[in-house]
Amino acid sequence: MAKHFDAVIILGLIRGITPEGQTHEQSKRYLVQALQECASEAASHNVKYALEPLNRYETDLIHTVADGLDLIKQVGAENFGLLLDTFHMNIEEPVEEESIRACGDRVFHFHVADSNRWYPGAGHLDFKSILSVLVSTGYQGYVSGEFMPKPDADTSANRSIVYLRQLLAGSLSEKD
Repeated sequence: MAKHFDAVIILGLIRGITPEGQTHEQSKRYLVQALQECASEAASHNVKYALEPLNRYETDLIHTVADGLDLIKQVGAENFGLLLDTFHMNIEEPVEEESIRACGDRVFHFHVADSNRWYPGAGHLDFKSILSVLVSTGYQGYVSGEFMPKPDADTSANRSIVYLRQLLAGSLSEKD
């Protein structure tokens, strides 16, 4: 189905956490093995596969871009990359822009949410800078919102779209 829709397959929290009685190292070995199998199957259909680094409060496996890049090396598949999420990056990354730059062409998908998990513009993240760095990596995929529907889904989606379009229009005119 991903091939039909030209979609990236994403892996978020479904990767789980280390269960009681199992070492973190064993969990990582299982994760690498599973990702190698999944990436191989996805590659046979010319589909990209991306893991989302999540904050430490949600999982004990892969929190940062550095963790993700290390995992990419271990998996060893060209079609395996990362889904970056500004909400999780705000918790785990010292400087979001540096992490995006370090990820480079291994950014396969991008989620936006502000520091408070609301729509972009409702918190303190510098989306102009973040999106500028993302564009500088050559990323041409979607930027999708994954935020709380506050005050409601329609309002938050509309506010996000308006805010991000204004930022992108401003940054594009500064470059041209």
